[in-house]
Amino acid sequence: MSILRRLSNPQIKASKSDNKLIHYFLANGLKACSSSISEISADCDISHATVTRFARKFGFETLKDFKIALAQDLGAQDNDNHGKRTAINLKESCETTAQKLLQLNQTLLSQTAVEIGFESVTKLTREIVGARHVFFFGIGSSGYLARDAARKIARIGIDARCYTDSHEIMTHSTMITNQDVAIYISNSGQTHELVKSAALCSKKGAMICAITAETTSPLYSFTDITVLHAVHDYDLAQGYADSRLSVFFIIDLIYIELIKLIGEKAIKQKQETQDAIDSLSNND
Repeated sequence: MSILRRLSNPQIKASKSDNKLIHYFLANGLKACSSSISEISADCDISHATVTRFARKFGFETLKDFKIALAQDLGAQDNDNHGKRTAINLKESCETTAQKLLQLNQTLLSQTAVEIGFESVTKLTREIVGARHVFFFGIGSSGYLARDAARKIARIGIDARCYTDSHEIMTHSTMITNQDVAIYISNSGQTHELVKSAALCSKKGAMICAITAETTSPLYSFTDITVLHAVHDYDLAQGYADSRLSVFFIIDLIYIELIKLIGEKAIKQKQETQDAIDSLSNND
């Protein structure tokens, strides 16, 4: 039975606090899924321990597991309704299509905020700061995302490099060391070149991270850190949204967390980088 049905028709012996939480999650949906335990506790005027016990009453070891299950249910519910709410009509106005895309992307980002694993982001930023080199690897559309990540992070003084060609990926995978971090961007985690590279980099002792939507993929088996994101893929007849927005969101989050961790040095380096780039258009 779905978690939404179990909340709507609870089979547990619900206390007054449990009823508050049931109402909270049913009323707030994906917003509740992205709320921290402190925010939930404050909104419901109950203790952290009570929130944790509530999740366990529904069979989940942690509140995070409960929220992920609820977000997945809410996402499935959205998908069931997309045919009615977001199917793109070839004769509709640009404004109508824009509203449907906005709705799809808001759902995508909300689900990503639930699934991402903020402790993984924190751990990754620390590894990046302590690394000799940071290698971003991606193929196809993921390669564009990897390039954006490396470019952005390099501007705050981190030696970040990006490779998107299969031969270059394998070549530089042989050069990696245990002082480096390898970050793979792959929705499915099944791209052959990336899996081969991760296996090689893992043997070299590098820290392996994947920004992915899958935790049962060949790539996942080699990772030390996994940052998860949600995926929605629709064709024109059903509406359209893909995972790029959620990956850009993760890249921006990592970038900002790095600035927070490095502090004034990162801000100064960012300004120096921008000044150097701006000087290219200076004719003096």
